[in-house]
Amino acid sequence: MLNKKIYRYTNVELLDQIKNGSSKALVNQAQAEFDKRDLSESDLNKVEEEYVKFKAYQEKRRDEPLTKEEWFNFFFWSFLQPNSRWIKDSFSESEYERFQTHGFDKKTKQATEAKIFGFIFWFIIATVLIFFVLPKLGL
Repeated sequence: MLNKKIYRYTNVELLDQIKNGSSKALVNQAQAEFDKRDLSESDLNKVEEEYVKFKAYQEKRRDEPLTKEEWFNFFFWSFLQPNSRWIKDSFSESEYERFQTHGFDKKTKQATEAKIFGFIFWFIIATVLIFFVLPKLGL
């Protein structure tokens, strides 16, 4: 929840921040905001249930592997993205940063492997072109 004001957090996000926050100041802010919302007992129970579902979903996402589309994006497009001074929005880099930020360790590891295999693939393609195709064309 980067760059998000505390009053914009959902009740579940506030509860997560209260239970798992690393900064004591942010935990205190979250607790104050949660108390300010003056939830009834039934609302508190509902928030607790939603929080349990949220954590289960979060844990499930943490253990999911890359999809085929994600894997191919890291494999093929990591080296074909423009690296310009003006363009800083490379898809594979932003996805990789998102995986790291949200703690998707399995996806981070698989993305790194896909990039390495992609580098090897493009290196072999370039080598074949340079040593076998271009001499046959007389270049």
